[in-house]
Amino acid sequence: MKILIVDDEQINRTLLLCMLREAGFTDCIEAESGEAALDIIVQQPPDLVLLDVIMPGLTGFEVAPKIREHVKNRYLPILFITALDDKESLVRCLEVGGNDFATKPFDKHILTAKIKAHEKIWALSARIEEQNKALRFYQQRVAREHAIVEHIFSHAIVNEDEILTYFDHHLAPAETFNGDVFICKPSPSGGLYFLVGDFTGHGLASAIGALPVTRAFQEMTAKGLAVSELALELNNVLLRFLPADMFMAAVIGEIGADGKRLTLWQGGMPEMLLVSENGDVRRLNAKHMALGILESQEFNSDSDTLTMRHGDQLVCYTDGLMEVTNDKKEMLGEEGIRQWCLNSAVVTANGLYQHAKSYNNHHVFDDDVTVVVFKSQPLALHKCAPVELDIPASIDIALTHQHLKLEGVLQRVLQVASQCSGIQLVRSTLFTVISEMFSNALEHGILKMDSSIKHSTEGFAHYYAERELRLAALEHGFININITALPTDNLIKVSVKDSGEGFEYQASPQPSEEATFGRGLALIKSLCHDILFEEGGSKIICLLKTNVTN
Repeated sequence: MKILIVDDEQINRTLLLCMLREAGFTDCIEAESGEAALDIIVQQPPDLVLLDVIMPGLTGFEVAPKIREHVKNRYLPILFITALDDKESLVRCLEVGGNDFATKPFDKHILTAKIKAHEKIWALSARIEEQNKALRFYQQRVAREHAIVEHIFSHAIVNEDEILTYFDHHLAPAETFNGDVFICKPSPSGGLYFLVGDFTGHGLASAIGALPVTRAFQEMTAKGLAVSELALELNNVLLRFLPADMFMAAVIGEIGADGKRLTLWQGGMPEMLLVSENGDVRRLNAKHMALGILESQEFNSDSDTLTMRHGDQLVCYTDGLMEVTNDKKEMLGEEGIRQWCLNSAVVTANGLYQHAKSYNNHHVFDDDVTVVVFKSQPLALHKCAPVELDIPASIDIALTHQHLKLEGVLQRVLQVASQCSGIQLVRSTLFTVISEMFSNALEHGILKMDSSIKHSTEGFAHYYAERELRLAALEHGFININITALPTDNLIKVSVKDSGEGFEYQASPQPSEEATFGRGLALIKSLCHDILFEEGGSKIICLLKTNVTN
C-alpha cells in the first residue's frame, strides 16, 4: 500500500514516516505542501493520503476536494492530521472529502489501527474494482457477440414483404433473442407456406434452433414440398441439431393460390382458431407431438386440409400468450383467447396481444409471445413456370392388409409418389389428393367407418379410436395405387382401388362449409381436373394438370 504524507513541517513528516515503517508500511512518499501533493497524485498515485490541515498556500481543506476531483471513481482514503480539535473543524474534515482524522499529538497505535482499517477497505475496493473491470469487459464482449448474432439472425430469418403483407403478426420476445419463430415463403404454385414455431424455453439458447429450421424450410418450400413432407424433414433436422431436452412445437401450413385451401400440420401447439365473418369461431386442435422428439419411424406427418371462405381469419399463437396470468394467478388459457375472438368486432394480432397484456396487468411476460392472423383472400403471388412432363412413367403400389397396419404407411406411399417427374407445381396438391383417396379407401372402403360420428370433438376422438381398433383386427383387404405421368396431355393420373364394396357416389351429398365430416370427396373434386368412379365406387381415378397457371 503506497501512502502519501502531506505536511509542511519536516519533523512531522519524519515522525509519521518512522511510525509507518515500524508498522510495516514501507512504501511512503512525502510532500511539503498542498501543491506538491497534487503533483504527486498525478505522477505517482497513492493508495492512502495523510493530510495536514494548516499549511502555507493550499490548506488541507482546499487540497482534499481537488484530490477527490482527480481520482473520481477510485477509492482513495484521506486521513486528516490536525492540531485542531474543535467540533466544527473536525466536521469540516469529513465534509470536504476526508474519510477520517487523527489529532496531534497522535497516538501511533491508534493511527496505525486506523490506517490498517482503511487498508482493508482499500483492498476490498480494489478487488471490487478489478471485478467490475472484468464484468465490464465481459459485458462488452457479450454485447459484441449479441450484436453479431443479431446481425446473423436479421439476415438469416427474413420474410419477404410481398408474402408478409398477407399476415397480421405480432412477435414479443421475453429476452433479446426470440425462442419463437415465424416464417412465410411463397410456393411454386402461387400459394404460400407458413411456419409458427416455439422452441423449448426462451433466449439465445432457444433462438439458435431457428437457423437450421429456417434454412431447411426455405429449401423445401422452394421445391414445392407438401406440408406432410415439411413436417417429416423438419423433425429430422431438429433431431440432428437439438439436444435431447429441447424440441419445437409448431404449426406448418400451406395456403392455396385461391386463399381458401388450407393444409395444416399441428404439433404440440395451442389450438388454432378459424374466425368467420359472422363471428363464429372454429377450433383447430393439434393432433401431433412437437418436432424433434420422435424418431422418423414413430413420427406422424399426416396433415389436415380444410376450406376457408374469403374473409375468414385464421388465428395462431404460441403458448406464451395463453399462459399469462392475472393478479389471482389465473391463466388466460385457450378459452379466454377464444372468448376474446368471439366478442371482438375486429380480430387483430396486436389487439389479441394487448388483451393479454391487460389481463396480465401489464407485467412483463415470462415467455416469448407470437400471434399470427391470416385473412382468407386470393393471393396475387408469382408462380413458377410450369415444368412439362418429358417421358411417360407409371408407379404401382400394392398394399395388403399387413401393409395397411404399418405405422406411417401413407408417408411411405407419398415418398414413392415424390419420384414422379414434372410434379413441382402440383406436388402439394398431388399429395393432398393421394392422402384423401387413401384415407377414403381405407376408412370407408375397407374399415367401413361412418364419418357422421365426427360431428363433435368427442365424436372425432371416438372415430379415431374405433378406426385403430378395426385396423388392428383387420385380417384381409387391399389397396392398389397407380400413379401415371401422361406427358402428351400434361396430366398425372392417380387411381386408388380398394377391396371394399364401393359406395353410391352419385348420391353423395355436397357437404356444407361448416361440416366436420364428409368433405374429403368434395376436396378431391375441387383439386382435380377430372374425377372418375369405377367398379361401383371402389375405384377412383383422378386427373391432375401439371401445367396449371391460374
